[in-house]
Amino acid sequence: MRVEVNMEMRKITGFEPKEQIPDKVRQLYQGVMELILEGADIRTLKVSDITSKAGIGKGTAYDYFDTREEIIVSAILHVMVCIQEEVSAELARRTGFFDQMEYLLEVLEEKMAERECFLRFIHLLTETSICGLKLQERIREAGQEDYTLVTMLRNMIREGMERGELRTDLPIGYLCYAVSSQIVCFMASVSFPDIGQITAGELKPYILSQMRESYGCRAWK
Repeated sequence: MRVEVNMEMRKITGFEPKEQIPDKVRQLYQGVMELILEGADIRTLKVSDITSKAGIGKGTAYDYFDTREEIIVSAILHVMVCIQEEVSAELARRTGFFDQMEYLLEVLEEKMAERECFLRFIHLLTETSICGLKLQERIREAGQEDYTLVTMLRNMIREGMERGELRTDLPIGYLCYAVSSQIVCFMASVSFPDIGQITAGELKPYILSQMRESYGCRAWK
């Protein structure tokens, strides 16, 4: 017999602080991430797949979520928020924009979970699949259209301009798109090195050099 739960439990969004997440929800999130890391296609992922990986009963998932899309989207958002918190703390200790960028590339090269979650997040932001639309809706509902990771990159660029590291004749929005595209390029080299026949380690100095030459204030002057 299913136990009735407080309706507040159904309002989980993925944006909650870690300490507010029920243990069963944390297990569901972990199950989703393990499946993603194993190469599962989230478009065909079933609730039973997630609960089996999480080690909990299928009915328990519906105590917190109404659909499989809500589970997947909340899991991805939660991991992205955790990544943002960890990365932001380390970025604050770095001395400048290019030092910060090198750190970001190191994270994406070395940490598989962060890289795969970031890729899935980026894909879902532009997809019209049910999961993609649910993610976009969830971000709008939470008032996070200018998502924290985008804000983090924008702040890095703005501070780099203020320190005289980056060109000020280019709009911040353009630099956000330009830098993001190079980050995605680097991530592709990590995941699919055979396509470009160059390793991430070999590509990283070229990307950092290209950023300095294209966006660096000294090169511009």
